[in-house]
Formats: sequence, structure tokens, C-alpha cells
Amino acid sequence: MKLCRLVGTAVLLWAALIAGPGAAAGLAAHTLAVDGRTRTYTVYVPSGYSGQQPAPVVVMLHGAGATGPGVIGETAWDRKAEQEGFLAVFPDAVRPDPASPPAYLTNPQLWNDGSDRVPDFLRTVDDVRFLDRLLTDLASKYAVDTRAVFLTGFSAGASLTFRAAALLPDRFAAIAPVAGPCWPLPVVPARRSSMPTLFIAGTADPINPWNGGPVSLPWGTFAQPPLLAGLEEWARRNGCAAGLKPTPGQPGIKVLSCPDGRPLRAYLVEGLGHMWPGGQPQFPAAFIGTDPGTLPATDVIWAFFAAVRAQKR
Repeated sequence: MKLCRLVGTAVLLWAALIAGPGAAAGLAAHTLAVDGRTRTYTVYVPSGYSGQQPAPVVVMLHGAGATGPGVIGETAWDRKAEQEGFLAVFPDAVRPDPASPPAYLTNPQLWNDGSDRVPDFLRTVDDVRFLDRLLTDLASKYAVDTRAVFLTGFSAGASLTFRAAALLPDRFAAIAPVAGPCWPLPVVPARRSSMPTLFIAGTADPINPWNGGPVSLPWGTFAQPPLLAGLEEWARRNGCAAGLKPTPGQPGIKVLSCPDGRPLRAYLVEGLGHMWPGGQPQFPAAFIGTDPGTLPATDVIWAFFAAVRAQKR
């Protein structure tokens, strides 16, 4: 009996060490130092997480001016994590004045997403390195299934998603950028296989229009590139030589996919503005447009990620 109790105690201690601090169900805030800056991220831990079995991870990158905690209510990734038993991670971008609270207009949190228009304070920020260090830090605190780490992001977070997947291809099992361009990427060694990708955008997006064009943002007026151009280049880099082609979809959603069967897919949602489809809009319709309600992005993206995970087992 004493031996059984000792073994049981050892197992519980081992599980606690793997789970690490912040393993109680709910939200946990974490910090780490990267390039001399204090960076932050929030983790949603589902109630079924025990630390005894490695859990899948979904990293969600917020859009320009938003925050990691703020995007939780917008996307409901916490509820999906609770339902499906994965860790949902919400990193924070940096802001001009780190000593002051984030504010959309006066102290916005912004990613260095690879575009040539980032403000000066961002030019020394390596957000890809931040994500790399974050995943290492996360694995030191939680039991992580490193073969099932997924990355998604909205707007500028979508652009950083493309960039991080290009520079850290072995870190992520699949990606799902939403409503953000794939900016020109650095030349990197070819992957052994393509990066499974699900891209979502709207035909009525006034911030990142499908066909590109000039847009006015709080930080200036810019000429946005056509979303399809960057997406096609991403497809070619991932082995889809023929490019993305229309395939049967559902009413209100145009589907593009790679004809050779690679897991590269794009959903173009008719009438969708600049928002997380199926989520909670964060700005007035006059600024970002509306959601026709035809595609629940969080559900669709998780189904895509889960399918990729099942194929890797």
C-alpha cells in the first residue's frame, strides 16, 4: 500500500512538472524576453487538460491595433479549445510606447509582418523570432504535441502567419491566414513537403481588398496588393506549380485549390468585409463592412487543422 501511494504521488508530481505553472483551466498570462524586449502572450487551457498527454496548439495572431486577449472574444478560439481539448495561444505584438496601455489609434500593437511600410519602431523587431521563442517557452510550461502546432492570424496577423511559416516551416503543421496579404518573402531553402494552408478572404473587404487598390487606414493611405497575387506565389513556393484553380464550393463561397491534391485551399466569401468570419465584429460596419454569415471561420479552420493532424498520425 505504501509503495502504491509513493508511485501515485510520483506520477502526480511528474504530471504537475509537465503541466507547469498556469495549467489550471482558463486563461493564463505569460512573459518572456526576446531581443531585450519583454513580450507577452496568453494561453487558454481547456478544462480537460491534465499535462499527462501532449496537447495540440493553435496560435492566433491578432490584427493591427488589437491585442491577444482582445482577439479571444472576436474569434471564440477559447470556446473551440474547450470543446476540442487543445491549447489556444494569443501572442501580443509590440507598440510604440510599451510603458503605456495599448490603444488602437494612439498606441497600437503592430506586427513586423514583412511589408515595406512598417513604422520605424518596428524595424528592429523580429516577430518570427518571438514566435519561435514563444513555442519553446510554451513547451517548457505545458505538455505540447509538437507535431500538431498550428498557426492562424487575422489581417496583419495573417501576413505574419505566412512569413513565420516560410521561415519556421518545421514549427507548424498547418496555417490558416485570414484577410491579410502574403508579402514578398525571403529566399529560404525548399521544404521537403508543402505547408498545408487554408486561406480565407472576403469580396467586400475595404481594408485588404481581394483585387488590391488604395485604402485609407488610421496610420496612412496605402496601395494594397491583390490578395490573389501573394497567395499564388505562396502556392508555387509550396509545390503547386499549376496555381490555384476554382473548385466546387457552396453558395456564397468561391473555393480555390491546388489541382494536384496538395492541402492548399482558399475560400473567397461573397459580401464579407474585413472581419473574422462568424466572429464578433470589433468595429462599425461603415468602417469594416459586414459578415454574410456563410462561413464560421473558427470551426472551419479547426476542422482543417484536425484533418491535417489525423493524416500525420
